[in-house]
Amino acid sequence: MQNLARAVLVLFGLLVLGAVYLAFSVEDSKPSVPLAAEDVIGTWHGDRGARLVVTADGRARLTDASGWTCTPTGQPAALTAEGGWIMDRHSDERPGILIKFTVDGPPPVPGCADWFTVNGTGKGGTRGDGSDVWAEFLGHGASERFRRTATG
Repeated sequence: MQNLARAVLVLFGLLVLGAVYLAFSVEDSKPSVPLAAEDVIGTWHGDRGARLVVTADGRARLTDASGWTCTPTGQPAALTAEGGWIMDRHSDERPGILIKFTVDGPPPVPGCADWFTVNGTGKGGTRGDGSDVWAEFLGHGASERFRRTATG
């Protein structure tokens, strides 16, 4: 009887661990299908006022993004920059795009780059309409969360 109780307890523990793992992996899950350009093209609005426009021709324009250090002074400031993007993924992070910016201003500051990572794609998401999709810059992830403007 004691062995049966232990077996049930071990089985219950494994089930709990499996449920916890599943809960955390679903929360930060990767899309079920590969990220495509249409998943990132559009206008993204940050929750702190930044705006990122990603175009189909490989260009990106970021405005009013706070706290970036690739500025003419090298001090954290609001960033307005233009650049190009490619589909890319940084190590084990979520899929997204790599954007290489040239910062506006005299003189222009080249060499500012960051990964814009996407959480979910609306493909198989809870709502399926894209409203559960959000993104952030990997190097500036804690500072601003972006959502894309509905595209019709």
